[in-house]
Amino acid sequence: MKRSIPVARNNFMRLLAILVLAMSMTIGMPVVSAQQQKKRAPGPAGAEFPEPFPLQNLAIEGNQRIATEKIANVSGLRIGAPVLKSDFDHARIRLMATGAFESVSYQFKPSADNKGYDGTLEVVEVDQIYPYRFEDLPPSDDALRAAIRKQEFLLGDQIPATKEVIDRYVAALQNVVGDKITVVGKLNSDIPGRLMIVFRPNIPRPAVAEVRFTGNQVLPTALLTRTLGEAAIGTAFSDVTMRALLDSSIRPLYEARGRLRVAFPKIEATPAPLIDGVIVKMTVEEGESYSLGDVKFSGVPAADFKDLERAANLQSKDIANFDDVKAAMDRVEHRYQTKGYLHVKTRADRDVNDQAHTVGLTIHIDLGAQYLMGKLDIAGLDINSEPVIRKMWGIKPGAPFEAGYPDAFFKEIRDQEIFDNLGKTRSETNVDEKSHTVNVKLFFTGEPPGQKKRGSGN
Repeated sequence: MKRSIPVARNNFMRLLAILVLAMSMTIGMPVVSAQQQKKRAPGPAGAEFPEPFPLQNLAIEGNQRIATEKIANVSGLRIGAPVLKSDFDHARIRLMATGAFESVSYQFKPSADNKGYDGTLEVVEVDQIYPYRFEDLPPSDDALRAAIRKQEFLLGDQIPATKEVIDRYVAALQNVVGDKITVVGKLNSDIPGRLMIVFRPNIPRPAVAEVRFTGNQVLPTALLTRTLGEAAIGTAFSDVTMRALLDSSIRPLYEARGRLRVAFPKIEATPAPLIDGVIVKMTVEEGESYSLGDVKFSGVPAADFKDLERAANLQSKDIANFDDVKAAMDRVEHRYQTKGYLHVKTRADRDVNDQAHTVGLTIHIDLGAQYLMGKLDIAGLDINSEPVIRKMWGIKPGAPFEAGYPDAFFKEIRDQEIFDNLGKTRSETNVDEKSHTVNVKLFFTGEPPGQKKRGSGN
């Protein structure tokens, strides 16, 4: 018959076992006096017995746009303050919570004199940042931006479209506009080719149903309404969007007629009576007509200027037609593309004289690297025909590569009727951006590509 151990005895045995275990753990452990503890050097991160020691140095690595001082301030780490691993953990959490970083890591170690810690924060910033604007919010833009600056310690006029950042900005704006309007922030593409974060009331914007113009005389209303309507009708209405569409579609029409100071001082939207949407009415101030002043060039040797003047063919005192200016810049770029400058870019800076109603131009030319002819491969020809084509090819290895030359070469072959029954032709160009060379492969098809003797009458 089994006997049960009394409860009091059971408790006594458990207490005895604990005491024995405690004594066994103590035996063999070093005894550290208070004086020795004071002299002990700080251990590495994650040490078995971490102790707080002063932070002597703090480095920030990986930041590209955000200032080092700002990151250090937001981290909460302070030079001279005692720190442990947990302080760096909290610093990482604070920085990640800003929404400005893809990742944050850290390391810290004893300083050179063993009297403190040296720490490093390694950050990877969010790559994509965008400008932001406000729409239909009651306070002025200045007041709204001031409210954001009071709580934003890291970012400037361009911000990431992360949830943390947008939520933080929305909260700051909500405090300013009050409870009657619910503020939202979203990445917006209303302006063609330009993404932007827009903070606005959480109500849908009406669609543009019709566009109208008033004040125009130089250009007919039908042309203006048709041109803008193609871009605007059906889009969500906002003043910013309409001005962007006016600049991209209507302004070029006026600048082609020398009206450089065309303005759209008033944009009004009223509900459309028969359909869901708004009628947008634009007032136009067409301004005076401007003529071309001096046309100059920069970015290339002065010896090229005469040839560039002939290629551009822009005459002073002519109406300042910026369609013609764009065509002239295209001709200038083509001139250098035929000399191997495949990535040449041009831009025109304006010098507007409002008193004389003239506009001078300086066309800046960025040549970029010059590309040379590399290897020529030919496919689809027999051993008799290939040497003929290779001899006709006009760009020698190491000579500047002429953009568009392969197509012109095929045209010359067809015009000269080098082959009977020549089928489809095509070319492949392989541009090596490191060596700045261009390898070309020509493809011929035919049945068969027999050589036709010139002058034989066949």
